[in-house]
Amino acid sequence: MKKFYFYLLCFVFLFNACKKDNTQAENNKIPADPSIIQDQYGRQLILRGLNTSNSAKADTLRSPWIVESDVARENNDFGFDFVRYLIFWDAIEPQKDVFDDTYLDRVEQRVNWYTSRGMYVMLDMHQDLYSIIFGGDGAPEWACRTNGAAPINLPGGTPWWLKNIDPAVINSWINFWSYSNHKDLQDHYILAWKFVMERFKNNPYVIGYDLMNEPWGGDLIKVFITGEFESVQLTNFYKKLIPALRTVEPNKYLFFEPTPAPVTFGAPSKLSKITDSKATSQLVYAPHCYPFDTHEGNGYTSTAKQQLKDWERERKKELKLHNNIPLLVGEFGLSPDQSGFGDYLVDFTTMADSNQWHWSYWSNDLGGWSPLDPNRVTTPILPYLVRTYPKATAGKIKSFKLDNSTKEFVMTFISDNRTNMPTEIFVPNVLYPNGWELEVSGTTNYTQHFDNAIQTLSFSTPENQKEITIKIRQK
Repeated sequence: MKKFYFYLLCFVFLFNACKKDNTQAENNKIPADPSIIQDQYGRQLILRGLNTSNSAKADTLRSPWIVESDVARENNDFGFDFVRYLIFWDAIEPQKDVFDDTYLDRVEQRVNWYTSRGMYVMLDMHQDLYSIIFGGDGAPEWACRTNGAAPINLPGGTPWWLKNIDPAVINSWINFWSYSNHKDLQDHYILAWKFVMERFKNNPYVIGYDLMNEPWGGDLIKVFITGEFESVQLTNFYKKLIPALRTVEPNKYLFFEPTPAPVTFGAPSKLSKITDSKATSQLVYAPHCYPFDTHEGNGYTSTAKQQLKDWERERKKELKLHNNIPLLVGEFGLSPDQSGFGDYLVDFTTMADSNQWHWSYWSNDLGGWSPLDPNRVTTPILPYLVRTYPKATAGKIKSFKLDNSTKEFVMTFISDNRTNMPTEIFVPNVLYPNGWELEVSGTTNYTQHFDNAIQTLSFSTPENQKEITIKIRQK
């Protein structure tokens, strides 16, 4: 009997201790804010990173080229805190109703290379030209409903995206969106996503899922003339997909895209209002940005400059429609051989900073548009991507800016002490070869620490709801 009372006393003590710890954690949690992306501690995140990777599209195992040391370099040397990681329906469900755990084992191994370092991962269900059967990637062969049309071959040198006029591609897309006639296609797409989410839902650094890369309508009249693809078909798809996925994954961000063309060139999207099925939204708008001339190798022309301005204006309008949710540019990029490439990257990153928009550059593959060449040596692209920025903020950012000439960084935020985690700012040594100095206004009650291994400044203050400005200058 004495043993019984002893164990009972231990149980009560442990129960109360656990209860106290949980209450403390809840009290330290900053409330959810649907207008920003937050980490598990409630801090506001700014996501900066690369796509991983184009090489996975044609790989027989659908895996990227990277090894773990490449991920470490992205984090430690370049300061990226995010990756848009490509996954593929044909690898997840190669045969109908057959889901491949072995593929997800490979994905999870590589995802863990990022998340073990505190980097955030968005899994992107990627497709181009609907399926690898048509020279692209995405849907498994069993989900290609071509109505008997055979794929066509285009002349050499033709832009890859013109393959979207292939009748086999068009028919496959039309049948995918025709839910009443081909219900199983969208239903199995949802099942594939649920299979993925079950695997990753308990990893807090898998921050969310890009529901479909560059969704295409197939029917060119509905895409370009009537707008019915976006306003009706794609909208209805998201309205079906989001609630279905919330049954498995209620706690992560869902990223949704408009159609690529002509939105990537700065034209307005015709998507209807997209809302979350949960009480506090965790949706993120995730369009791509490719001014036509830069995408096609003609340089950062006056037309491209105007399209970038148009792109910013139209995306702001669309964010209002979608309840002022965050925006992540899932893809942008260009060749370093193009005239004006640096001006484009300066204009783009300045635009993103001023709007507190997130981004992932296309892509980390070696060579071409990449910040690395085939020997893993940095290219002229990289210096424009390595920037001082607030990785995580204990509070809410009012503004931040990096002066591209002087390298002065200025950030103003409203502090929130309901988390015991610091504000973290990436301060790349390459921008401050002789060191840097910190100036803080709004409080004198703070501590700071710089971790040189990851080039990150940690800033903590017990002040609450104070407007604080941090400035970092070259010495």
